[in-house]
Amino acid sequence: MNQRYSMIFVVLVYLSCSKPVSNLSELKILKEAYRSGHLTVVNAILKDIQKNRSFVSEEEVLFAKTLFYQGNWSEFFSHWNSIQNKTPEIVLLYFKAVILSKTQVTVSANDESRLVDLLPVSPEACLLYLKFTKHKDRIHEKKLLLAQGKQFQTHLDRLQKELGEKK
Repeated sequence: MNQRYSMIFVVLVYLSCSKPVSNLSELKILKEAYRSGHLTVVNAILKDIQKNRSFVSEEEVLFAKTLFYQGNWSEFFSHWNSIQNKTPEIVLLYFKAVILSKTQVTVSANDESRLVDLLPVSPEACLLYLKFTKHKDRIHEKKLLLAQGKQFQTHLDRLQKELGEKK
């Protein structure tokens, strides 16, 4: 009986001392600081969080954005290699960084396929893909991308028409 109470006591002490995985108010404050342009502060706080625990997905994106907009390419590419769940937003940031940075980066076929997967749904991905493969002259792919651009324009025209009718 006494052993049972001591075990319950140990569990309660552990639960009360452990930090929650993600503090929503802290994340909200970090997002507001990021939107206000305090990239250095947000980056420093996220580095401290990273030392204590692994990031949740929203923190991962926020950290990648701060590294990107600060132009810290070596750390950005190092962080890219450690990311497990590479969201479309992070994939687009990665290819922007590859194009903008002066450092030589080897893009894996897997990473390039992530960008190709975004081509049907993102005009930005199409532009990044064209810039990324500009030295590779692939006429067939250019034709497909031009057709994709026409499809995007058709969707845009339909959207404008719908919005015009609802006024």
